[in-house]
Amino acid sequence: MFRLTVLLSLLLLGCDSSATDNTGNPPVPGFALTVGPAAVSLAPGAATTTSLRATRTGGLVAGINYVVNGAPTGLTTGITTTAQTDSSLLTIAASATLAAGTYQLVVTGSAAGAVDRQVTIAVTVTSSGTGLAAVASIAAGEHTCALATNGAAYCWGFNGNGEIGNDTISLVNPTPIAVAGNLVFQSLSVSQVAGISCGLTLTGAAYCWGDNTSAALGDGTTTRRLHPVAVAGGLSFKSLSVGNAQVCAIAMNGSAWCWGTSANGSFGDGSTGVRLTPAPAATGLTFQSVVAGVDYACGLTTTGAAYCWGLGTVGQLGNGAFVSSTTPVAVAGGLTFRSLAAAAGTMCGLTTDSRVYCWGDNFYGTVGDGTIGSQQGSSRRLSPVPVIGGLTFESIAAGYETICAVTSAGAAYCWGYNFGAVGDGGSDHRSSPSAVAGGLVFRSVTSGAGYSCGVTVTNVGYCWGENGNGSLGDGSVTLRLQPSPVAWPALSIATHRAEH
Repeated sequence: MFRLTVLLSLLLLGCDSSATDNTGNPPVPGFALTVGPAAVSLAPGAATTTSLRATRTGGLVAGINYVVNGAPTGLTTGITTTAQTDSSLLTIAASATLAAGTYQLVVTGSAAGAVDRQVTIAVTVTSSGTGLAAVASIAAGEHTCALATNGAAYCWGFNGNGEIGNDTISLVNPTPIAVAGNLVFQSLSVSQVAGISCGLTLTGAAYCWGDNTSAALGDGTTTRRLHPVAVAGGLSFKSLSVGNAQVCAIAMNGSAWCWGTSANGSFGDGSTGVRLTPAPAATGLTFQSVVAGVDYACGLTTTGAAYCWGLGTVGQLGNGAFVSSTTPVAVAGGLTFRSLAAAAGTMCGLTTDSRVYCWGDNFYGTVGDGTIGSQQGSSRRLSPVPVIGGLTFESIAAGYETICAVTSAGAAYCWGYNFGAVGDGGSDHRSSPSAVAGGLVFRSVTSGAGYSCGVTVTNVGYCWGENGNGSLGDGSVTLRLQPSPVAWPALSIATHRAEH
């Protein structure tokens, strides 16, 4: 991980605070400019502040304004506006991939009737040696994969079928391992209960690796792959989601495609069986995204309507029935969604007014309506019900039986199956949103099979919950009831640039 060390040096031009100049005349209105603290540290992806202070002379009353020059790409600055006040805050933020080196910033202060003053700021970017990497997103399931901010993929946890993608087979991997191939990805998805990993490159090409007994890798075979292989067909996708034994994706034109194995119609084409390569699904509809659960899937149309297909025996299709469907059915309620999240048998959607609704299986309280198991009758919901608590969210994600969401302020909440997956310090299952402990500010969260992970606004990864195969990536196999930082290896993530 890089650490940003800001060394501040002052260049004061023509300051004179005496009552008169050397001719005995009153001093010309002006000001002296200082900055402090003299040195601050900043992790990549984060921001910090230092103060600018103007000391007025000669009765200067005009407002003082500041301009920053010399900032390179990847280093951003901001200054609060000053009027009659004499101090302001300079904010310095570093991107997660800013190269090591020393950069010069020049802050110029100006005021009507006064000579401009400047301070020169030396910004030195050096390696911190902490081993923490800059994380863009995490995908959790039976194992864990993460996307670095430069598009490199790393995986950890169980690797019995090559799902980590480093050309090996192993059972316990408690720290992140680089995926082979040096591909640059825009997104990753992993199966919640099977050893399948997939990713989309910057051009939308799909690659998968791991267990292929269900043909879920989409390469035309059922051969296990220990590193990423291209999905056949040459299609470009904008959204991809790995289910249990099937994968579904949305092409650039909004058409849906699925492949793998389904006994209940999760291809959405009216049939069941095996698809060795991508086949058209849910034809006649245009989608913006798709999410896949255990032998079912749901797609979000470009107008925000949700349609589901496949296994429906616990109400996960959301159309008011306990029946499966090999073709898409509209989710009841007429809600308009902006995103969907699929658990094993529970589906949730985030509406355009930032409310979460869930439907399907509710054995562990995964629906989030305050009931759990057989309380108050059925443990299942056949159509969307609102998650209680009155919270509004910016994003949602689903694990095998745990749901997590992030508010606009970056607070994370989870509910459903616990034993640590909720991250609130307890182990009881939760039937309504419970705040993740630790006071971290998250950009996103995700959940897997018995554990959850999140990425903070400073691009640091944390995980919590069950950890038998090292799924939390913190270097241990210890159960964590609260977030634990992912222990990234001390290696450069800036070298993964080639896309094959």
